[in-house]
Amino acid sequence: MFKTFDLFDHRNLDDLIPEIMYYYLFQGLSLTQIELKLFKTENYKGWLSKTFLNYYSIDTEGDNKGIFEGKTIPDVVEELYNSSNVAHVGVARLLKNKYM
Repeated sequence: MFKTFDLFDHRNLDDLIPEIMYYYLFQGLSLTQIELKLFKTENYKGWLSKTFLNYYSIDTEGDNKGIFEGKTIPDVVEELYNSSNVAHVGVARLLKNKYM
């Protein structure tokens, strides 16, 4: 069994989750690539990244990977804040708090 708590002992989740979102939505990295970049392991095979993204209603089975490639964070945050979808506002808030 994997001990995920060791991965997070040095990171605040409010700091980590926006990075996962950024790598997935803006850079189009795969879930496994994100974990290799952030946690230096492929042991979870994308499961951790998928769990966090799905919690914030980011579908990892659809076309969301790299959906904001070429766009700036401020433009995306503004677009998401203007959405009527409450999940979009939550993502916007996390990105804004981390990157703006």
